[in-house]
Amino acid sequence: MTLPLRFKLPFGLWLGLWLCMAALVCWQAWPQQIERGCWLDEWPFEAGCEAWPANADRAESPEVFQRQLQANVGDAHAYARLTHAWWLQEDARAQSLLTQARKLAPYDPRLLAVLATFSLEQHDWPVAAQTLVQMVERGNAEARKPLMALMLDPATQDAVLAQLNADSRWLDVMLASIDPKAPPAMLQRFVSEGHALGIVRTGTVLNMVDKLKRSGDWMDAYTLWVALRQKVDSDLNNPGFDQRSLRRGFDWEWPQQPASRRGMRVNQVPASPRAGSMLEVELTARAALPQAIVSQTLVLLGERYRFKGKYMSDRMRTKQGLAWALRCGNGGERWAQTPDLVETQRQWQNFEIEFRVPQECYGVVRLQLETAAPWEARAGISGQVYFDDFELKPLSTATAND
Repeated sequence: MTLPLRFKLPFGLWLGLWLCMAALVCWQAWPQQIERGCWLDEWPFEAGCEAWPANADRAESPEVFQRQLQANVGDAHAYARLTHAWWLQEDARAQSLLTQARKLAPYDPRLLAVLATFSLEQHDWPVAAQTLVQMVERGNAEARKPLMALMLDPATQDAVLAQLNADSRWLDVMLASIDPKAPPAMLQRFVSEGHALGIVRTGTVLNMVDKLKRSGDWMDAYTLWVALRQKVDSDLNNPGFDQRSLRRGFDWEWPQQPASRRGMRVNQVPASPRAGSMLEVELTARAALPQAIVSQTLVLLGERYRFKGKYMSDRMRTKQGLAWALRCGNGGERWAQTPDLVETQRQWQNFEIEFRVPQECYGVVRLQLETAAPWEARAGISGQVYFDDFELKPLSTATAND
């Protein structure tokens, strides 16, 4: 059936109108599609375009971003990248554009990098510290090194400490990535204040305590330990072994030997039928023993002390047994020790010793369980020994003379 001419003409006009509209839309959208392809590095623009910027950072000239801003005056990313491009070329316009660009993109990583560099060059420590902290919190690993330099410099520490608050997420990251060569005493204020704000993990604080101990900063380490534990026993920590030992800091410590060469095993076990726990030392004679089987670092500011406790042993095969020995915190020879602890056939026995802290220890002492004869550490000992109810008390001059 053939339609009359009067029906064909309107349909042809309608079709032509839609074709014109489609051509107009394509004409308008085509540049945007090319720009999007250049931005996303899509085929066939994987290598980028000269007229439009790419999403990935490339060595693009500032003129590319200037053209982008002329066509898109509100493009915050283009402002940031133009500022960064000028900064790479050491163009003075970068600094003048930085303020305006940061209003549009305050946390753009490129702008933060430029601002950090400018503020460091001008010794504007508050701005530098704030900017570097923002970069670290946003995962910029390159900002950690200059921020750590500010943290370690007494002249700039206060500027970094001012950035701490209860919502800070950067401090624990920085403390966990400390250079082993960095002096830990310089970071104690950060650890103390961060711990007080509750933004530093317990493990991070303990790591700092151990670093301070290894560097010989005993009092700083002990001050931090007290702040961490809040309540500590006087002189000897956890004397009854009733709390689970942290095995670090100023708590009881013992080494972990490999299973294939284990000369000892140390555990805290129930003291049943008595309340609480006690220390169990199992000696296997399968390998040599470390010099310190169990130890604790003590800060003793008095002159004379009395140390006593109880022990029980079972099936010990040894010539001279064990002894609790005292050495300076930095090591050296033992200068005091308990009587030899030998076989008791599962009967509790008391031991006691009085000692004077040598001046060369500077108030820091290591109390450690050792073999009474050094050669037996190499030969090995077998048996089980239990310890409990320790007590360490200072003695007055009058009591010591008695």
